[in-house]
Amino acid sequence: MDGGRLSFSLDKKTGKKCFMISARELAIVWGVDTPWYWEWIAHPDSRFSEVAHLHTVFWLDIRCNIGTQMLSKRTKYVVYLVFKLAEEHWGLEIANAFVRFVNRVSNEEAEEQASRVSLVGENARRRNLKCPQRRVDGWMEIELGNFINDTGDDEDVEARLMEITQLHGKRGLIVQGIEFRTE
Repeated sequence: MDGGRLSFSLDKKTGKKCFMISARELAIVWGVDTPWYWEWIAHPDSRFSEVAHLHTVFWLDIRCNIGTQMLSKRTKYVVYLVFKLAEEHWGLEIANAFVRFVNRVSNEEAEEQASRVSLVGENARRRNLKCPQRRVDGWMEIELGNFINDTGDDEDVEARLMEITQLHGKRGLIVQGIEFRTE
């Protein structure tokens, strides 16, 4: 859908709507036209024509919005970053993740309540971090958060992954997109 930048499916059990927003539609800091930080490449396992491949950044910030009117009403959604790690990767051990209703929760409030996640999973359980899980399609996913779409009114929900406090290098993240899936 949307020129190949949005993927739509129905949950097999409930028939409720699920969406994945492609990496190209995400707001990625330093990701638009800075090939020395991020590169846009084709990936044979991706459902989209391009994925974002992180070369090196010190400031990781990936986010997207979706309108609740697109989603199924009276439904709990879980939001995931769908990604792979390049053979050479580093600096992805800890990040913050959150999902918020844009008009109800300020960015500052959401950042204060953010979950701590690890994209690599190494020693993450010992440090009480959310860990990535392998999907059946071969990609990895990490939960960014969840929300309930009560009435489906015209609101925006933002999902965000960020690590902007530890200014050390980050490398080797390959982002397919952010998925909004029913629980």
